[in-house]
This record gives sequence, structure tokens and C-alpha cells, in this order.
Amino acid sequence: MGRKRSNDDLQDEARQQIKAIRAFHTGLVAESHKHLHVLATFNRHMDVLREERRHVRDKLGSVQACCRELANLRSLRQPWRDTYDDLRHSLLRARALFQRIVAAPGRTRRHR
Repeated sequence: MGRKRSNDDLQDEARQQIKAIRAFHTGLVAESHKHLHVLATFNRHMDVLREERRHVRDKLGSVQACCRELANLRSLRQPWRDTYDDLRHSLLRARALFQRIVAAPGRTRRHR
């Protein structure tokens, strides 16, 4: 039989989950900034395509550059999704832990 975990054990585990949540959130922000950088670069090429007076060769170069940027954006999709999934799972575990801590009989009033 497994022993029942003490409130202190749950608090320690909750602290670890909070550290994980913070790390995954930071990673998600960093991945999002990468997306924004690629999209900003993409925008410069789109501006060339919108300009009526641009030569066809310029527009061809912009379309080719857009294709490269789109490939860059595609390559960023999985790391963002993985980080998002890690953050989501950490939040779910933290929520379950805090629910157990709140529901525990004789829990202390300390806030950490």
C-alpha cells in the first residue's frame, strides 16, 4: 500500500509544477517571438507585391522570398505546439495538486 502524501509533499510538488509552468510559459513567449519575426519579414515582401509600380522581376523575387519565409514559419510550428502542450499539461497537473491541497483535511494556512 502506498502512503498518503502529506500536505508538505503536495506543496513541494506544487512548487515544482509552478517552476515548470514558468519555464514553459517563457519558452512559449520565445517561440511566439520567432513567429512574429518571420511574419514581419514576410510582410516586407508582401509590401513589394502590393505595389503596382514594381517590376515583375521584383515581384517574382518577393514571391520566392515569401515561399522561403512560409517554410520558415512551418518549421516553427512543431516547437510552438510542443511547448504549448507542455505548458497545458503542467497547468492541469498544478490545478489537480492545488485542488488536493485545498481539499486536504487539516491543511495549514501558509501561502507559498
